[in-house]
Amino acid sequence: MIRPSRAPEAATCADTSRFQVDGHAASEGLPPPALGCTLDNFSSAAIQALPAAIYATDAEGRITSYNEAAATLWGCRPEIGKSEFCGSWKLYWPDGTPLPHSECPMALALKRRQPIRGVEAVAERPDGTRVTFIPYPTPLFDASGALIGAFNMLVDVSDRKKAEQALAKHRDEQAALYLFTDRLFRASTLDEVYQAALDAIRQSLGCERASILLFDDADAMRFVAWWGLTDGYRRAVEGHSPWARDARDPDIVCIPDVDEAELAGDLRATVKREGIRALAFIPLLAKGRLIGKFMTYHEAPRGFGDADTALALTIARQLGFSIERMRAEDARGKAEAARSFLASIVETSGDAIASKNLDGIVTSWNRGAERLFGYTAAEIVGRSITILIPPDRQNEEADILERIKRGEATEFETIRLTKDGRLIDISLTISPVRDEDGRVVGASKIARDITERKQAQARQELLALEIQHRTKNLFAVVHSVVARSFAGKHSVEDAQEAVLSRLRSLAQTHAMLIEKEWQAAAPAAVAGKEMSPYAGRVAIEGPHVALGPKAAQNFALALHELATNAAKYGALSNAAGHVRISWEVEESSALFRFHWCERGGPPVIEPEIKGFGSVVLEQVMSEYSHEAPRMAFDARGVTYELTGLLQALAQ
Repeated sequence: MIRPSRAPEAATCADTSRFQVDGHAASEGLPPPALGCTLDNFSSAAIQALPAAIYATDAEGRITSYNEAAATLWGCRPEIGKSEFCGSWKLYWPDGTPLPHSECPMALALKRRQPIRGVEAVAERPDGTRVTFIPYPTPLFDASGALIGAFNMLVDVSDRKKAEQALAKHRDEQAALYLFTDRLFRASTLDEVYQAALDAIRQSLGCERASILLFDDADAMRFVAWWGLTDGYRRAVEGHSPWARDARDPDIVCIPDVDEAELAGDLRATVKREGIRALAFIPLLAKGRLIGKFMTYHEAPRGFGDADTALALTIARQLGFSIERMRAEDARGKAEAARSFLASIVETSGDAIASKNLDGIVTSWNRGAERLFGYTAAEIVGRSITILIPPDRQNEEADILERIKRGEATEFETIRLTKDGRLIDISLTISPVRDEDGRVVGASKIARDITERKQAQARQELLALEIQHRTKNLFAVVHSVVARSFAGKHSVEDAQEAVLSRLRSLAQTHAMLIEKEWQAAAPAAVAGKEMSPYAGRVAIEGPHVALGPKAAQNFALALHELATNAAKYGALSNAAGHVRISWEVEESSALFRFHWCERGGPPVIEPEIKGFGSVVLEQVMSEYSHEAPRMAFDARGVTYELTGLLQALAQ
């Protein structure tokens, strides 16, 4: 802040410029940073203005203050002066291991006397819900280097984690289904079908054990394949079925918890003895007839949601088709049954499935392919498959045909061209097709549109980077304001007033940027927010210019310093003074010129001491300057000019 001339004062905070930016230990021989304050110095309004959960402790780790965001994250309100290290009800590491409060990152920061970064933890609320968060505990020291407490910012990353887990689960499920479909297509025996189904059931439905049972000639359910079941258990439950043999459209039966199910006492004892706490019965149909079931077994209570049901029915449908195909082979001949089953799968599949000969000419085209690529079978059968390949990827087809001729299957993600000219992301599985003599005569292709998954993945990655970037920027700005605002102050009250006013300015700009979803802000909007207390005495004019989020925050700080100085010593300190804020753009040179001009105030003299305001106006704003910022102390009033590159302001 610019002040009238007076003697220099000793700084109340130690210089922290030699400490590492990431908050790790200082260079050997240097004392710890002395911030000289705790979060208790902040007003409630300032704490509440910050969007993240924030709390403070004393040197022994007892919580001294927290904001509403912290209480919301914890789901409870810790007792001030008694609760220690963290206000959460329970804490865990990300892998589920309990984390004692005395060993949490805040406790570690106080013990080591240094910030802790790069860790995640999980807070459990009293209602049982859990929140994954990233803590930023930072110890505070007084001017002598003595530890006086710490403050912590908790960033909730639960939504990001859930999105990542959901995306990963969906990806794994789809991969298992793709593999299952491919293995069913290649299976030549019922044992291969059963093994493919057991693998798909365990991978897709997340069960530890699984089994397949089919009706025998006596209409009794018999195990035909299983994974992880003992002989004794299978003998004890074989023959049991929740549906009658002639049931039509039987429903899935799920037992979420064996202890709460209506089971006969001996059956419940048998199931629990096997270590099973939950199980599900999924009917297998062939041509509308019930032919058996597959089962999933879980070692802990578990229910089946709608997504699980849909997935299980998809597997059951594919498995039912496969069993029917193999049985048909015995009755009508292996080759004819295989062709019939393949035609059924292709026709009913939601995937785009096509075939081609070794010259790349399309020989078959299903409805899924029509929906995905826009061509009807009549339009594309007999034409080259390269009609779907973008010009810059034409070399892919030659490589695919070489692999097929060698009898190799291939699976990859690529881009294809639709009839209406759109480019779409697809996953492509290509397998060789052989004749009765085993010779490769063509290829089958299974394509699935993954455009939405790609877009969702890109959005998720962008969101994660944006959250990380904004959090680091906000923490760095707040830290800088707090650290520098104590320099040159006579008392804690003076420092507190400076900190609070600057943080309010930051909060105003931060709120405005959030409203605009962190897109560009206009100088008029920033200036209007900062100068609103002096309405009627400030003129603001200039063309529209896009300020990036960082530039908007720095301009807000600069205007705050100029306005505060004018209110204390300049044109806004009396009843007659006024301020003119203006800017213009030189299109030819892409330059932005900003002007601050005070008139009508008391005579001004240049101060001998430069404080935080001078740092902002001369050093921080120089980042956007084409030439050094100019500040003049004319007797008529202070003027400030900045000439900067438009490109730097918009970044």
